[in-house]
Amino acid sequence: MSIDIRPLDDDERWNELIEKAPDSTPFHRAEALDTLEKHGDATLYPLAGFKGQEPVGLFPVFTVSKGPMTAAYSPPPGLKVYNLGPVQLNVGKLKRRKRDRRHRRFIEGVIEWVEREESPRYWNFRTTFDYEDSRPFDWNGYEVEPRYTYLVDLDTSPDELLGRFSSDLRRNLSKEYDVDYEIAEEGPQAIDDIVELTRERHREQNEDFPVTAAYVRELADRLPEGTIRPYVCRIDGEIAGGLIDLESEHTAGAWIANGKTDAPIPVNDLLEWQVCLDAMDRGRTAFDLMGANHERIYSYKAKFAPTLVQYFSVKKWPPGLKTATGLYQAIR
Repeated sequence: MSIDIRPLDDDERWNELIEKAPDSTPFHRAEALDTLEKHGDATLYPLAGFKGQEPVGLFPVFTVSKGPMTAAYSPPPGLKVYNLGPVQLNVGKLKRRKRDRRHRRFIEGVIEWVEREESPRYWNFRTTFDYEDSRPFDWNGYEVEPRYTYLVDLDTSPDELLGRFSSDLRRNLSKEYDVDYEIAEEGPQAIDDIVELTRERHREQNEDFPVTAAYVRELADRLPEGTIRPYVCRIDGEIAGGLIDLESEHTAGAWIANGKTDAPIPVNDLLEWQVCLDAMDRGRTAFDLMGANHERIYSYKAKFAPTLVQYFSVKKWPPGLKTATGLYQAIR
């Protein structure tokens, strides 16, 4: 029996299935997808695959059109979402051969559906780090590249976790500083300050930061309570840094973070440590440092003694135009 691919526009049903998918993220929820569609100036196709009445996979695909060019994304660009792409359903009891065949048919069915409806010339997907099988993309002419993030194991005690950290990080976290500082989770009003601090830091490095506070506030308002948690570091009452913690059932994450580099305390170290401690109290078992791909900052993140975890970047270019970066920038 073939896999039937169709948009699943029932938000309640979509979320019921997402909650059963072990490799899903908070951004896979219908509320988040709607927000990404709005702020990404994109068109969302919440595609689901069914074998008879049984759901076998979900794949949110966004298309963006500029002039005659259309591109397909998951996630859409410019919104600081690192992982999205397909999730599988009802595969736990399947033997390897049947599981692989079903997943291949699901991915190929989604590709055929999007090609028929939108005919995108450029494709760009990033999978979750629990997504194990990128071969169907490779077999269909896509370029598959491994990407990485760091996960800190929180299934331990605070003392044991601290003992794993690098010596310089342990010193930073254990030292008593001669300043009056406080780190605490604050309300949604702190989102604006954290986003602006992060934008200013990118500006200093001549980098773009297209994320807006309105976008993050909307996610915080629409996603389940506790998914978006803004943490702020204040010195003598003045904000010195912030971290927006993105939490799922098992994982916390340093989604948007920035601390003033000229502060008299190591703001980023202290923020991330506080989030780890609070996440442990909430029963989270991992802390995602949100990326390990950039040579400039990987060594900073590695001092938290994380595990290197792989996910996949999947792309397909128009024939002969792979090096035409203007095409990608125009669509983006």
